Amino acid sequence: MNVLAAFDSFKGTMSARAIGRELARALSSYEVRECPLSDGGEGFLEILANRFVQVPTVDALGRGCFARLGFREHGVSGVEVILETAQTIGLTQVGGAAGNDPIRADSTGVAILLEEALRRRPAAILVGCGGSAVTDGGLGFIRRARQRKLATYGVPVRVALDVRTRFTQAGEVFAPQKGAAPKEVDLLSARLVALHAWYRRWYGIDLDEYAGTGAAGGLGGALMAFGAVLASGFDEVASRIQLSRQISEADLVLTGEGRLDETSFDGKVVGEVLMLAESQGKQVVVIVGTADSRIVERVRHSGHRVYALSEIFGIERSLANPLQLIGELARSVVA
Repeated sequence: MNVLAAFDSFKGTMSARAIGRELARALSSYEVRECPLSDGGEGFLEILANRFVQVPTVDALGRGCFARLGFREHGVSGVEVILETAQTIGLTQVGGAAGNDPIRADSTGVAILLEEALRRRPAAILVGCGGSAVTDGGLGFIRRARQRKLATYGVPVRVALDVRTRFTQAGEVFAPQKGAAPKEVDLLSARLVALHAWYRRWYGIDLDEYAGTGAAGGLGGALMAFGAVLASGFDEVASRIQLSRQISEADLVLTGEGRLDETSFDGKVVGEVLMLAESQGKQVVVIVGTADSRIVERVRHSGHRVYALSEIFGIERSLANPLQLIGELARSVVA
C-alpha cells in the first residue's frame, strides 16, 4: 500500500519533516512518501528553499534575534528569496501565548527581513505569512518601510497566506490564540478598524475587500498596500511539489496539524488536503494534537478518520513525546 504523509508542522513542537520521517520509520512495511507541507506559516521556508543564510532582525516584542532567509533558483539564472514571517515575529519566538504581549507585539521584524532580501537583488521574493504573534495590522512593518523608504524596485513580491480572513476580522479570529484577553481583543479590533481607514486614505485600498488581508494579524494587508501580490500559501507549496499528483498516486493519505478547529478550513493544510483528496476519491486519516469535537464530527461525516493525540493518550503524555505517539497511532490505524 502506498501511503502519503502530508503533514503540516505542529506549531512549536514538531516540524512537518520530522513527522514525515517518523511515519516512514513507523510504517516501514508500507511504501511511505514523505510530503511535508506548509500554508505559509511555520515550516514554509524549510520546505521551499534549498539554501539559507541567517540575518539579524527583531522579534514581535522588539528584541534582537536572528532569522533565516531562503533561496531557490528562479528562471534561467535568477534567484528567488524566501522569507517566513514566523521566523522573526512568530508566536513560538516569544514563548507562545503565555509569553506574548498581544497589544505591544508588532511586525517591524518583517520589514527588516524584507530589506535584507531586497539588498540581495533577487529576481523575485516570496513571503510566507502566518504563525505570527502580532495583531498590529502590519503597522510595525509599514512604519519601518516608510522610515527606510523601502520599495520593491520592480522586484515581484508574492505573499503566501495561511488564511482567507479579512483585515478587520483578524482581532476577533486570531488574537485570542495569541494571548489576548477579551478586552484586549476589543482594543485590537478597534485598532484594526482605525488602521483600515488609514490604509484606505493613504493607499487608496479597502483591505476588507480582499481575502487574506487579515493573515498574520493584518500583516497581509500591509504587504498588499506595500505592493505585494497576495496568494494562497497552501497553493504555492502544493503547486511547486505537485501535491495533486502525489495524492492521486497514494492509496491512503495521512495529514495533520497541531489543532483541528474551524480555522483549519480557512486556507490551512488539513482542510485543503481534505478537499484535494475528496476530489480524487481518496480516504484521509487526520492526526492532530487537539481538536474541536464539532469539527471532528464534520470530518468523520465526510467519510474520513480523525484522531487527536490528547484524546487518546492524554494531554501530559501527548506533550511529552508527541512524535513517538504519532508513529504508534499511525501503525494502529493503518494496519
